[in-house]
Amino acid sequence: FQQYKDEYSDFTQGWAFLSRKKDISDFEWQTMKLVIKKVYIWVILSTVMSELMRKFKFIKSLQWWQVIITVTFVINELGVFPLVVILFQPLVFTVAYTWRSKFVIWLCNGIALLLISVCKHYSAGEEFLIIFKLTDKETYITILAIFWMNLRCVSYYLDLLDVPEREQRLMNFLSYSLYLPTAFSGPFIPYKDFKRCQQFDENLSSRLYTLLFEILRFLFWLFFAEFCLHFIYVNATSFHPEWVKSLDSWSLYGYGYTMGQFFHIKYLVFYGLATSFAKFENVIVPSLPVCIGRIHLYSDMWKYFDAGLYNFLLSKLVQNRFLSSLICFIFVYIWHGTDGFILIWTVLNYIAIIIENIAAAINENHLQNSKLIHKLGPKWFRRISCIAASPLLAVSAVSNFYFFARSEIGNIFALRFLN
Repeated sequence: FQQYKDEYSDFTQGWAFLSRKKDISDFEWQTMKLVIKKVYIWVILSTVMSELMRKFKFIKSLQWWQVIITVTFVINELGVFPLVVILFQPLVFTVAYTWRSKFVIWLCNGIALLLISVCKHYSAGEEFLIIFKLTDKETYITILAIFWMNLRCVSYYLDLLDVPEREQRLMNFLSYSLYLPTAFSGPFIPYKDFKRCQQFDENLSSRLYTLLFEILRFLFWLFFAEFCLHFIYVNATSFHPEWVKSLDSWSLYGYGYTMGQFFHIKYLVFYGLATSFAKFENVIVPSLPVCIGRIHLYSDMWKYFDAGLYNFLLSKLVQNRFLSSLICFIFVYIWHGTDGFILIWTVLNYIAIIIENIAAAINENHLQNSKLIHKLGPKWFRRISCIAASPLLAVSAVSNFYFFARSEIGNIFALRFLN
């Protein structure tokens, strides 16, 4: 890539002391860095004012403040049109709640997701950007906000229907759905965990120390990723399938593993910074993404990579093992976007999870207490389980490569695996 003719602006001049080009071809990473740069000044202001309001027990004022600061940020940094788009879902779901029906809430959610997917498709066009006077990054930030807003709206009103004695207060909903630290980057936090931010915690020094430590920790990983992108062009490579196809198997799988590690660091930074401020405000936050190198079962990837989304699916969609898995993955497919490579990723995920569930059921009902297992002992049983699970690990890895780098790169890994 040193002599590469950069027609698509995949690279920029890197840090001066390294004298190397830097890979900037990952649009999501570049956009979220812009979000971090713009939003966290506002988040710090929001956190300081919120702490003072909690101390003096201005809870109503706190809720108004959480709404006003986010609305002001959106108008100032994105504009009025993105604000209208972001606020559209809270309005629609509030009206839908008047029917007091879970079916109506889910119907509303299905329509909302389809509209968001259509909007996402058309927002990529240059004509859309010109009409609404938005940059491609501003449009992407708005799309991110409405996808996260969708989860919060559904979760809040389904929970409200489950607890009929809880009074619906519009400010409760708005302060939750427009909470600035998680508005654009996630992760998903249910209302029951969010509402603790209305409580004042006397232990300020300990919370402040934890906040500063975690900010430094996640900024380190941000700069570490930026440093690596001067030497490992993992994202730009995905736009050159012919070169990827020419790699020998060891190099190809190493490239795939590197894609996974970059994806992990990316979401560790996004979720980590957001949850650091949320934790400071006493919000109960989901665990951060675990390193993909520690995961060998694909069900564990769902449990431990995006714990917030997993908890949402578990609490709102999972009732029986097989049908609910199908519903979950249909929801995941639509929520992530209806692109072809997302469909392949979702289908492979679903197949892997079903096979895991069948194997777990066979083990539980027929093998666990059998004479054979007792003779083999726990160590040999663990070894056999690992051997049996390794093809699934390969399939789950290939499915991720579709998700990371789209269909052309995913097909290369799939064909190499099959051959």
